[in-house]
Amino acid sequence: MKIAVFSDVHGNLKALKAVLKQIEEKNVDLTVFLGDIFQRGNEEIECLELLKDSGIICLKGNCELYMEHGVDIDPDVEYLRDYYDETRKKLTSEQMQFIKQMPLFYEYECHGHKIHFSHFLFSDINLSYPFLQLSDLKNGVFDKVCKSEDVMKYELVVIGHSHQNFVKGNVVSVSASGLEGASYLLIEDNEDVVSFEYISIEAYGRCDAVQSY
Repeated sequence: MKIAVFSDVHGNLKALKAVLKQIEEKNVDLTVFLGDIFQRGNEEIECLELLKDSGIICLKGNCELYMEHGVDIDPDVEYLRDYYDETRKKLTSEQMQFIKQMPLFYEYECHGHKIHFSHFLFSDINLSYPFLQLSDLKNGVFDKVCKSEDVMKYELVVIGHSHQNFVKGNVVSVSASGLEGASYLLIEDNEDVVSFEYISIEAYGRCDAVQSY
Protein backbone atom coordinates (compact mmCIF):
# COMPACT_ATOMS: atom_id res chain seq x y z
CA MET A 1 0.00 0.00 0.00
CA LYS A 2 1.45 3.35 -1.08
CA ILE A 3 0.14 6.61 0.37
CA ALA A 4 1.24 10.06 -0.80
CA VAL A 5 0.80 13.02 1.55
CA PHE A 6 1.34 16.71 0.86
CA SER A 7 0.40 19.91 2.64
CA ASP A 8 0.36 23.71 2.66
CA VAL A 9 0.00 24.60 -1.01
CA HIS A 10 -0.67 28.27 -0.18
CA GLY A 11 -1.78 29.39 -3.62
CA ASN A 12 1.22 28.01 -5.51
CA LEU A 13 -0.40 26.39 -8.54
CA LYS A 14 2.89 25.51 -10.24
CA ALA A 15 4.11 23.62 -7.17
CA LEU A 16 0.75 21.89 -6.75
CA LYS A 17 0.78 20.65 -10.35
CA ALA A 18 4.38 19.46 -9.98
CA VAL A 19 3.60 17.51 -6.80
CA LEU A 20 0.48 15.92 -8.31
CA LYS A 21 2.41 14.93 -11.44
CA GLN A 22 5.14 13.20 -9.47
CA ILE A 23 2.62 11.48 -7.20
CA GLU A 24 0.81 10.17 -10.27
CA GLU A 25 4.08 8.72 -11.57
CA LYS A 26 4.57 6.87 -8.26
CA ASN A 27 1.35 4.87 -8.82
CA VAL A 28 0.13 5.41 -5.26
CA ASP A 29 -3.03 3.84 -3.88
CA LEU A 30 -4.13 6.84 -1.83
CA THR A 31 -3.33 10.56 -1.75
CA VAL A 32 -4.04 12.85 1.21
CA PHE A 33 -3.77 16.65 1.24
CA LEU A 34 -3.36 18.03 4.77
CA GLY A 35 -4.82 21.48 4.16
CA ASP A 36 -3.95 25.16 3.60
CA ILE A 37 -4.91 26.04 0.04
CA PHE A 38 -5.00 29.80 0.67
CA GLN A 39 -2.72 32.69 1.63
CA ARG A 40 0.69 33.83 0.31
CA GLY A 41 0.38 32.79 -3.37
CA ASN A 42 -1.92 34.43 -5.90
CA GLU A 43 -3.50 31.35 -7.50
CA GLU A 44 -5.46 30.01 -4.57
CA ILE A 45 -8.74 29.80 -6.49
CA GLU A 46 -7.10 27.73 -9.22
CA CYS A 47 -5.53 25.49 -6.56
CA LEU A 48 -8.90 25.07 -4.86
CA GLU A 49 -10.59 24.12 -8.11
CA LEU A 50 -7.88 21.61 -9.02
CA LEU A 51 -8.05 19.93 -5.63
CA LYS A 52 -11.85 19.97 -5.61
CA ASP A 53 -11.97 18.01 -8.85
CA SER A 54 -9.04 15.69 -8.10
CA GLY A 55 -10.71 13.02 -5.98
CA ILE A 56 -7.90 13.43 -3.44
CA ILE A 57 -8.74 13.29 0.26
CA CYS A 58 -8.55 16.98 1.21
CA LEU A 59 -8.40 17.90 4.89
CA LYS A 60 -9.15 21.26 6.42
CA GLY A 61 -6.23 23.44 7.53
CA ASN A 62 -6.28 26.67 9.47
CA CYS A 63 -6.60 28.63 6.20
CA GLU A 64 -9.80 26.79 5.32
CA LEU A 65 -11.10 27.45 8.83
CA TYR A 66 -10.44 31.17 8.37
CA MET A 67 -12.19 31.06 5.01
CA GLU A 68 -15.21 29.29 6.48
CA HIS A 69 -15.56 31.01 9.86
CA GLY A 70 -13.54 34.22 9.57
CA VAL A 71 -10.34 35.17 11.37
CA ASP A 72 -12.08 35.84 14.70
CA ILE A 73 -11.45 32.19 15.63
CA ASP A 74 -7.73 32.97 15.92
CA PRO A 75 -6.73 36.32 17.47
CA ASP A 76 -3.19 36.00 16.08
CA VAL A 77 -4.31 36.54 12.47
CA GLU A 78 -6.36 39.73 12.65
CA TYR A 79 -3.97 41.22 10.08
CA LEU A 80 -5.33 38.72 7.52
CA ARG A 81 -8.96 39.82 7.86
CA ASP A 82 -9.04 41.83 4.62
CA TYR A 83 -7.40 39.04 2.63
CA TYR A 84 -9.92 36.41 3.73
CA ASP A 85 -12.91 38.73 3.43
CA GLU A 86 -11.96 39.65 -0.13
CA THR A 87 -11.00 36.13 -1.20
CA ARG A 88 -14.22 34.71 0.23
CA LYS A 89 -16.18 37.01 -2.11
CA LYS A 90 -14.48 35.39 -5.11
CA LEU A 91 -15.60 31.86 -4.22
CA THR A 92 -18.58 30.21 -5.84
CA SER A 93 -21.18 28.55 -3.64
CA GLU A 94 -19.89 25.17 -4.85
CA GLN A 95 -16.33 26.04 -3.83
CA MET A 96 -17.48 27.27 -0.43
CA GLN A 97 -19.47 24.11 0.11
CA PHE A 98 -16.39 22.04 -0.71
CA ILE A 99 -14.42 23.91 1.96
CA LYS A 100 -17.17 23.41 4.55
CA GLN A 101 -17.29 19.68 3.84
CA MET A 102 -13.53 19.16 4.17
CA PRO A 103 -12.94 16.99 7.27
CA LEU A 104 -10.48 17.89 10.01
CA PHE A 105 -8.81 14.48 9.96
CA TYR A 106 -8.65 11.17 8.15
CA GLU A 107 -7.75 7.74 9.49
CA TYR A 108 -6.56 4.72 7.56
CA GLU A 109 -5.87 1.15 8.68
CA CYS A 110 -4.03 -1.54 6.73
CA HIS A 111 -2.41 -4.76 7.97
CA GLY A 112 -3.31 -3.70 11.49
CA HIS A 113 -1.39 -0.41 11.15
CA LYS A 114 -3.44 2.68 12.01
CA ILE A 115 -2.38 5.98 10.45
CA HIS A 116 -3.90 9.34 11.37
CA PHE A 117 -3.76 12.40 9.11
CA SER A 118 -4.56 16.00 10.10
CA HIS A 119 -3.28 19.49 9.43
CA PHE A 120 -1.66 19.69 12.89
CA LEU A 121 -2.05 18.11 16.31
CA PHE A 122 -5.24 19.07 18.09
CA SER A 123 -5.69 21.01 21.30
CA ASP A 124 -9.45 20.39 21.28
CA ILE A 125 -11.17 19.15 18.14
CA ASN A 126 -14.48 20.61 19.32
CA LEU A 127 -13.20 24.20 19.29
CA SER A 128 -13.69 26.57 16.35
CA TYR A 129 -9.89 26.65 16.10
CA PRO A 130 -8.96 23.09 17.14
CA PHE A 131 -5.21 23.01 16.49
CA LEU A 132 -2.26 23.61 18.76
CA GLN A 133 -0.43 26.88 18.20
CA LEU A 134 2.89 26.85 16.34
CA SER A 135 4.47 28.30 19.49
CA ASP A 136 3.64 24.99 21.19
CA LEU A 137 6.48 23.43 19.18
CA LYS A 138 8.91 25.32 21.43
CA ASN A 139 7.18 25.53 24.81
CA GLY A 140 6.83 21.80 25.49
CA VAL A 141 3.09 21.50 24.79
CA PHE A 142 3.62 19.83 21.42
CA ASP A 143 6.01 17.27 22.94
CA LYS A 144 3.49 16.51 25.68
CA VAL A 145 0.68 15.92 23.18
CA CYS A 146 2.98 13.66 21.13
CA LYS A 147 3.22 11.38 24.17
CA SER A 148 -0.54 11.36 24.83
CA GLU A 149 -2.67 8.26 24.38
CA ASP A 150 -4.62 9.97 21.59
CA VAL A 151 -1.41 10.15 19.53
CA MET A 152 0.47 7.06 20.69
CA LYS A 153 -2.35 4.70 19.69
CA TYR A 154 -1.46 5.20 16.02
CA GLU A 155 1.41 3.73 14.04
CA LEU A 156 1.92 7.13 12.43
CA VAL A 157 0.38 10.57 12.91
CA VAL A 158 1.04 12.70 9.84
CA ILE A 159 0.75 16.50 10.05
CA GLY A 160 1.63 19.67 8.15
CA HIS A 161 1.23 23.34 9.16
CA SER A 162 4.76 24.04 10.48
CA HIS A 163 6.32 24.06 6.98
CA GLN A 164 9.02 21.73 8.30
CA ASN A 165 10.00 18.12 7.73
CA PHE A 166 10.61 16.49 11.11
CA VAL A 167 9.89 13.31 13.05
CA LYS A 168 9.07 13.21 16.75
CA GLY A 169 8.21 9.74 17.99
CA ASN A 170 5.43 8.49 15.73
CA VAL A 171 4.52 12.03 14.60
CA VAL A 172 5.73 12.87 11.08
CA SER A 173 5.58 16.47 9.86
CA VAL A 174 5.50 17.34 6.14
CA SER A 175 6.91 20.63 4.86
CA ALA A 176 4.97 23.07 2.70
CA SER A 177 4.50 21.98 -0.91
CA GLY A 178 3.90 25.57 -1.97
CA LEU A 179 6.65 27.43 -0.12
CA GLU A 180 10.02 25.83 0.53
CA GLY A 181 9.97 24.05 -2.81
CA ALA A 182 7.47 21.36 -3.75
CA SER A 183 7.81 18.27 -1.56
CA TYR A 184 5.68 15.44 -0.27
CA LEU A 185 5.73 12.31 1.88
CA LEU A 186 5.50 8.78 0.50
CA ILE A 187 4.35 6.10 2.95
CA GLU A 188 4.59 2.38 2.23
CA ASP A 189 2.58 0.01 4.40
CA ASN A 190 3.18 -3.72 4.15
CA GLU A 191 2.33 -6.53 6.53
CA ASP A 192 5.48 -6.14 8.62
CA VAL A 193 6.40 -2.47 8.65
CA VAL A 194 5.34 1.07 7.79
CA SER A 195 8.08 3.12 6.14
CA PHE A 196 8.16 6.63 4.73
CA GLU A 197 10.36 8.99 2.77
CA TYR A 198 10.41 12.71 2.12
CA ILE A 199 10.69 13.47 -1.58
CA SER A 200 11.65 16.82 -3.07
CA ILE A 201 10.66 17.88 -6.56
CA GLU A 202 13.98 19.69 -7.01
CA ALA A 203 15.86 16.43 -6.47
CA TYR A 204 13.56 13.99 -8.18
CA GLY A 205 13.42 10.67 -6.39
CA ARG A 206 16.00 11.60 -3.74
CA CYS A 207 15.10 10.50 -0.23
CA ASP A 208 15.87 13.21 2.30
CA ALA A 209 14.96 10.81 5.08
CA VAL A 210 13.75 7.24 5.31
CA GLN A 211 12.39 5.64 8.46
CA SER A 212 10.49 2.49 9.35
CA TYR A 213 8.10 1.67 12.18
